[in-house]
Amino acid sequence: MSVRPSISEQVSKRPLRLYVVIVAFYGLLLAWWIYFFASLDDRLAERMRLAGAPLGESQRQALEKAGEETMRMLMFEGGFLGLLVLVSVFFVMRSVERETTLARRQRNFVSAVTHELRSPLASARLYLDSILMGRTDEAKTGRYLKHAREDLDRLGDMVEDILLTRRMSDRKVEVETQVVDLAQQTESEMERLRTLHATHGITLELKTSGPTFAALDLIAFSQILDNLVSNAVKYGGESGPVELAVESASGRSVLTVRDHGPGLGGADPKMLVEPFVRGGDEQVRTSPGVGLGLYIVREFVQAHGGKLSLEDELSGGGTRVSVSFPAVSQQMRDGMGSEASA
Repeated sequence: MSVRPSISEQVSKRPLRLYVVIVAFYGLLLAWWIYFFASLDDRLAERMRLAGAPLGESQRQALEKAGEETMRMLMFEGGFLGLLVLVSVFFVMRSVERETTLARRQRNFVSAVTHELRSPLASARLYLDSILMGRTDEAKTGRYLKHAREDLDRLGDMVEDILLTRRMSDRKVEVETQVVDLAQQTESEMERLRTLHATHGITLELKTSGPTFAALDLIAFSQILDNLVSNAVKYGGESGPVELAVESASGRSVLTVRDHGPGLGGADPKMLVEPFVRGGDEQVRTSPGVGLGLYIVREFVQAHGGKLSLEDELSGGGTRVSVSFPAVSQQMRDGMGSEASA
């Protein structure tokens, strides 16, 4: 069975095909133009000879000089035309790349969301049908209702992530920051994270190197931490503990989350932070999720003036994800504290 390209793929290729035809036409026209003017003096001299009025030496030299001047003009105009062609190639290729990216995101979105909707809906329906048909006792009923509620919560979280992604793509992300100790703030979130992932049997470890101050939006930071830890638990938690570290490095406050899973598997880190993009490893494809976690993290981190980086951990395997925020100096903290008290 053959699979036809999607409409979006076909549309994205049309400008490229048309432009290839136009560039080819310009190339042939320019080649003919160069040939015509390069051989013009020889053809004129030959025509004059055939007409019985051959050119003298001075006339031939004058004709060659005129031909040279014409060629210089031709090279200038041809070079300008070539520059226009190259500039237009750049803009056309950017347009095609943008349309191709949008088409890929659309396919990823449909594929991911369809799977993520179908799985919890089918699971919740099975639990509820069993209860409605009277196939469960009191203990099972309570357990099935709990599982159905978890499936619905999973659907709700997915919808919220999609809506958040839409808002992020429509306008610039805005954050309301306050100066906090990044290490202390992460420590305060650890108990909640350990409780959240207790059913997975995952060990979360945090290592800090003393106070590390940064200007953070606490709600946004909580989502950053949730997504980073959830990714680490989902893709590498079974292979060992999930390790978190907070430190100061190169004038920045850095939070690092490391797992001991299979790593990036050759996936491009720049692509993994795009919406609805997930790695190609089979473990990734069969794990729940729609590929929005790292995108949301990137947008929130950049809104703080920070950076996000992903890399394979060479020592012991796994993936290391780091987010860095501009550090806040003691002088800046004192100044902000004075403003607040005033």
